[in-house]
Amino acid sequence: MSRITPAARRALVDERKQQILQAAAKIFAAKGFDRATIADIARQAGVAEGSIYNYFKNKGDLLVSIPRHLLEPVIEAVSAQMPALLAATSDSPDAMLTLVARNVTTVVRQNAFIFRILLSALPTMNAATRQKYLNQVVEYAIGALENHLRAQIKSGALRRDLNPAIAARAFIGMFFPFILIREVLQVESAEFDYDQVIATLVPLFLRGAATPSGADGASARKRNAR
Repeated sequence: MSRITPAARRALVDERKQQILQAAAKIFAAKGFDRATIADIARQAGVAEGSIYNYFKNKGDLLVSIPRHLLEPVIEAVSAQMPALLAATSDSPDAMLTLVARNVTTVVRQNAFIFRILLSALPTMNAATRQKYLNQVVEYAIGALENHLRAQIKSGALRRDLNPAIAARAFIGMFFPFILIREVLQVESAEFDYDQVIATLVPLFLRGAATPSGADGASARKRNAR
């Protein structure tokens, strides 16, 4: 009988993890994090309750693993398209940030139920679990934008003294509340045209990140208009 290869074993482990996490997401969404049990998740996944502990330490570990394992395939699919798209907009920070904003918006809207689960569970997490969650979700999402901003700074399109880590978080922080209120918190009165939101916030962000020549050009245009 042939032995299973390490690669095949890893694939089987990943498949089982995905199966358990999908079940956990459904149970957390239906019952809430506090009322959900490992037994509920095992029944939903069609596995023995004890087998879940072969992959995850506890219910909290399941919770913080959901974003990366379930969103990662979506983010990877978007990321696979990004190099070519960003290359086409490499000379335009405006176009690059618009592209990033649209892709982040799409990912959040298509997976809003996962963010609702995590948001409802945040108050029940201990400090260590909460920090692990924030590292998994926030840093994972912002890292790519930070790298793109760094490249724009190096090319001279953005100010040399701009801190890319702070700028990336500031940019995401500008438009993410619009998505959060409408898609995650489900405030139905908050009707936002996302194209308009992005079209407004991108130039608003760039006014503070433009090169001095860009700022001088804006001043010159203002003087000429008088």
